[in-house]
Amino acid sequence: MAYSIDQLATKADCDRVLVPLTQKRDEAANRKSNLAFRLQTFGDPAARAAEITRLSRRISDAQADLPGMTEGREKRRVEDELSTYIKRRNQFINQNEEQGTDDRVMLEFEVATATQTHDEAVGLVGLVQVRKDSLPA
Repeated sequence: MAYSIDQLATKADCDRVLVPLTQKRDEAANRKSNLAFRLQTFGDPAARAAEITRLSRRISDAQADLPGMTEGREKRRVEDELSTYIKRRNQFINQNEEQGTDDRVMLEFEVATATQTHDEAVGLVGLVQVRKDSLPA
């Protein structure tokens, strides 16, 4: 898109545009990064299901072992592991509910649009900065 950068007549005009534009660029970079991370960690549904099964088995084993254990370091270790297993299993269960194949396509679309917004903002910030540098003090 062509921008009317030549309409910026003073360095102050450029500065008034650069402040919000730089913020938009940074917001787009942050969004792009967060979405890319979500896409990278999206995961395979079959692998998630297998991990849920494995963690459920470990939870059952730990819950069966705990009542017969005496108080002490080993029991606390098993309790800590049990807590970790339950937390991880719940995370995978939540991902199963949030991440269907249609969700992946929408996430890919969001990454693409965030990337375009960021790239456009980077280019425009550069153009305004060049314009500012070319204007007399």
